[in-house]
Amino acid sequence: MKPINPSGIYFIKLGPGGEWEERCVEQEQTIRLGFNDANHADCIAGNWEKIRQSYLTSRTAGKATEFANQIKLFYTRDAQTVWVTFYANHMWWCFADEKVVPQPDGTKIRKVVGQWSNKDIAGKPLSLDSLSGKLTQVRGFRGTICGIKELQYAVDRINGKLSPSVSIAIEAKKTLEMSLLSLIQNLTWGDFEILVDLVFSQAGWQRVGVLGKTEKDWDLDLLAPVTGERALVQVKSRSDGKEFRRYVNEFRQSKQHTRLFFIAHSITGDLPVSEPYVNFVGPAELAELVVNAGLSAWLIKKNS
Repeated sequence: MKPINPSGIYFIKLGPGGEWEERCVEQEQTIRLGFNDANHADCIAGNWEKIRQSYLTSRTAGKATEFANQIKLFYTRDAQTVWVTFYANHMWWCFADEKVVPQPDGTKIRKVVGQWSNKDIAGKPLSLDSLSGKLTQVRGFRGTICGIKELQYAVDRINGKLSPSVSIAIEAKKTLEMSLLSLIQNLTWGDFEILVDLVFSQAGWQRVGVLGKTEKDWDLDLLAPVTGERALVQVKSRSDGKEFRRYVNEFRQSKQHTRLFFIAHSITGDLPVSEPYVNFVGPAELAELVVNAGLSAWLIKKNS
């Protein structure tokens, strides 16, 4: 998909409390406007002052103007406008045909060009937890349609483009992870096992029993206290595919444990493809976990 270059970008709330979100996004591929009492013929003719006047009998002058302006945006924004809404923990976006079609219930719709998307042009999901709060705070808008202040940010995210500062930070994190690889591989076996234990502790796992003494042949027996999930962890300085397969077979025989983590900082030969609930963590993956767990300083100190 080519990068978008919209004429504008607007947030639209699909129904009171979002009651039309599933209908518009997943079923109809439309954007839909309420204001059922707004006369369609007057809207098509551009009689916006008449529309505003129609609300003065029941609304304040400011609110009547606000209503008329939102209706005008729905009717007049061109097909190069991007419409954005938030549904199912994602940001969704689309272009819409310029034709406005009144519905029997008084609502008005515009057909989406193509379909709503909750991914950027490279196919990466636009989940709420990956978006800046400066953009997602528009969800609190009390009206129906408004312009998005973070216009360039929204367009960049749809185009899969990161800001220069974020790109620099990502590269710096990758550089740090690469620099930690040799430090991980330089640890004694005992310190390597402690590092792995710290990584899991930071992730919320709890050790069951004494480190290295929980079960024969296993280094860590872990519990996820929220879900009750039990996991076995095997820590190896060096290993190979044959040893990996042996531990996988032993894990399959466990009646208590639902997940296996096999961790090694040096591997010889090829490893078989992991099966569900069997996780191999190599040096690169472990370096990332160390950084994410805030253990870089600990690792540097151990190598000083």
